[in-house]
Amino acid sequence: MAFTGYGSLKVLVIDDFDSFRATVGRMLDDFGCRDVKSVTSGNKALEACNRTRFDLILCDYNLGDGPNGQQVLEQLRANGQLTRQSLFLMITAESSKQIVLSAYDYAPDAYLTKPITSQTLRQRLDRLLAQRQQMLPFYHHLENFNLREAVDIAVDAVAAGSRYATIYQRQLADVYLQQGMLDEAEDLYTRALEVRPLDWAKVGMSRVKRLRGDLEMSNQWLHQIVESNPFCMQAYDVMVENYQDLGLPEKAQEVLQTAVDISPMSILRQTNLGQIADTNNDIEVATRAFGNCVKLGEYSCHDRLENHMQFGRSAAAWVREAEPPPLEIAREGLQVIEKVPRRFELLGESRLQAQLLESQLNAGLEDTAKAWEKLQEAEEKMLGQSLSLDVQLDRVSTYLALGRKDRANDLLNELIEQYHDDQDALQRIDRWLEEPVSERNRRLVAKINNEGIHHYQERDYGKALDSFKRARRLFPNHLGVHLNLAQALIAEMKEFGRNEEHMELCLSSLQKVAVAVEPGHTQFERYRQLQQMAKGL
Repeated sequence: MAFTGYGSLKVLVIDDFDSFRATVGRMLDDFGCRDVKSVTSGNKALEACNRTRFDLILCDYNLGDGPNGQQVLEQLRANGQLTRQSLFLMITAESSKQIVLSAYDYAPDAYLTKPITSQTLRQRLDRLLAQRQQMLPFYHHLENFNLREAVDIAVDAVAAGSRYATIYQRQLADVYLQQGMLDEAEDLYTRALEVRPLDWAKVGMSRVKRLRGDLEMSNQWLHQIVESNPFCMQAYDVMVENYQDLGLPEKAQEVLQTAVDISPMSILRQTNLGQIADTNNDIEVATRAFGNCVKLGEYSCHDRLENHMQFGRSAAAWVREAEPPPLEIAREGLQVIEKVPRRFELLGESRLQAQLLESQLNAGLEDTAKAWEKLQEAEEKMLGQSLSLDVQLDRVSTYLALGRKDRANDLLNELIEQYHDDQDALQRIDRWLEEPVSERNRRLVAKINNEGIHHYQERDYGKALDSFKRARRLFPNHLGVHLNLAQALIAEMKEFGRNEEHMELCLSSLQKVAVAVEPGHTQFERYRQLQQMAKGL
């Protein structure tokens, strides 16, 4: 059905090519549009939207320098400049599924692929604008929080067999979930699924199960979805939330990594991956994820100072722990941190942290003089200040990067005393200790170690190595874990033959112990015996 209200629409066309803007402008004029503005860049589009609320926006994906079309859409939605009644159409010459999937978090109302004809544009706009006109009362009540009236309209439309019944159902279900009306939401999803196996209804059902506390059943729904449609990004996101609530952060990271591999251009998902990988002490994954956040954030409203700082922090840790150190990562991290004061306003302790990270990264690049200079600048500013745990841990890492383990240990002992009754803080401090002091991590490392020892005694060296590698990643300074891993590797190589990768891992664990123990240390004799056994191989 042709839409007849083009003359009343406020329209914005965004494209960096004059010829395309002129072509689309003529098409819209033929449709009857009388209020059409056009701009050449993402920044100019955002300025125009600050002045005018548009009914219809036609935006190219690639806009040259500045924000691309997706970033324009994200900012408009984040700022509340697009109402439910507004339409945003993405026009692109790109057909990559990565571009389409990256739009999941802030999806456009439609995609149009260049070149477009007048007939194609008119048909698409007629359908979308007719739907908008029909649903205006529903949207109006939602925006004014008249939920009862909105629900009544949607229920009546579905019952009457409206051609937009599925859209009403989907948005009505969202209202039910937001209001905690789980029975109503579940009934609606069930009725929708009786007609067709719709992914949005399946994801909705998984959310109902999640909100009821049945996380296992929620995940069953989600696994079914991604098996049949691996591009349903929403399913991965809910699954990640479930695994985090189940206390399985490593499983959450695995699922999120799969989602990021499918849709690598989502800055929000990359940020989440970096945060979860950091919690799991997976330094390499965290560094790469936060590095992607920095690149994707250049023109994004989701760019955050913390992503830049975390990239520098993770890069410094990777350089400190890896052998050989990834110097290119250190150089990239240093460049990012050096640009931070020009990109963000550093308030409070942020400037201190930036200087400490610069020191660590310079140390990783063996510019010791510069590293000590930056540390000294930070130390002078810290005099007499009450410092947060974040800053104090960055300070510990800086002394470790400069080879001052004695000073780092003194600071750690002070932190243990300061936070002796704060289990959350102690869990964070555990990463730097030879043995954890928090109750949770003591139990966790004992559990993983016992699992590994059990597999070792059963001569199931593969599973034993998996357990000890996990413990080593979570508690990289735990001497007993390193020795257990070395012992399992030696036993595995004795039975199945020398393996260069395993030998390298064995020697790196023994070296980690060597720098921490001296004759008289409780672990020294065991270390010496395992060192001799490794040499024998």
